[in-house]
Amino acid sequence: MLILFEDGAVYQDFSPEEMQKEIEIHMKWIEELGTHYVDGDPLKAEARTVTGNEKVVTDGPYIESKELVSGYYILKAADMNQATELAKGCPVLRLGGTAEVREIMEY
Repeated sequence: MLILFEDGAVYQDFSPEEMQKEIEIHMKWIEELGTHYVDGDPLKAEARTVTGNEKVVTDGPYIESKELVSGYYILKAADMNQATELAKGCPVLRLGGTAEVREIMEY
């Protein structure tokens, strides 16, 4: 799984045409991934965190963090090395974002 982190303000000044171009860049990358692509979606900025036994609810993302989780991709890869190589093509990297590569545990 690629967990995408981006600056919350990166798209703020984008025109509708620029946003459409970004979407097209992501769609082209998905096509290039071919059978490695399983799923993926953008996430809304609003978040809540539930913590501990008291189940304290905090609105988020946290103010001290400039980056927020903006989306995810689920990819098929032979191993972590291949997943990492695939992640290097992720479009969020072009705009200074981060793609964290995590293996989904199998039960």
